Amino acid sequence: MRRLLSGWVLSLGLLAGAAHADAAKFYFGAGFADGSVDVTDASHKSLGTISATVGVQLLDFVGVELQAGAASDQSGSILSDSLVSYQSAMLRLGYRWDRVGVYVLGGHARLDIDQDLNDSDGGTALGIGINLFGNETTALNLHVLDFDDGAFTTTTIGFQHYFGRFR
Repeated sequence: MRRLLSGWVLSLGLLAGAAHADAAKFYFGAGFADGSVDVTDASHKSLGTISATVGVQLLDFVGVELQAGAASDQSGSILSDSLVSYQSAMLRLGYRWDRVGVYVLGGHARLDIDQDLNDSDGGTALGIGINLFGNETTALNLHVLDFDDGAFTTTTIGFQHYFGRFR
């Protein structure tokens, strides 16, 4: 009984310490991108892309990020009739200097690409990015993501908003 009670006290103490330190910071973002998809005849097709991001910064340098996006060659059909859609779950490793943060992303992605373009359906997602904070909670975000060894690539400009402060 004493071990059980000691375990509960220790767990509550650790949770209270983590809550006081405000270690986890949730964020969301949106962006517009120029996407490039490899076509089966060894050429590339440029697509307009929109994306949404949700993440949690677990420590100052480690986070988990989920991203979804859609791409099309016609601006009126990006969401209604997209040629490419993707979802990804990635680990985010980064470092911040004052109001600038750089990071790398790595994880897994699911791709839904029109069969006339190529037959990729998922694989690795790798990326690199930079956040330029204008205030304590909102940043201009620039990043490049490569899906499934070049089957689909995006270069995104957007924003990210952190609940709490970036420091």
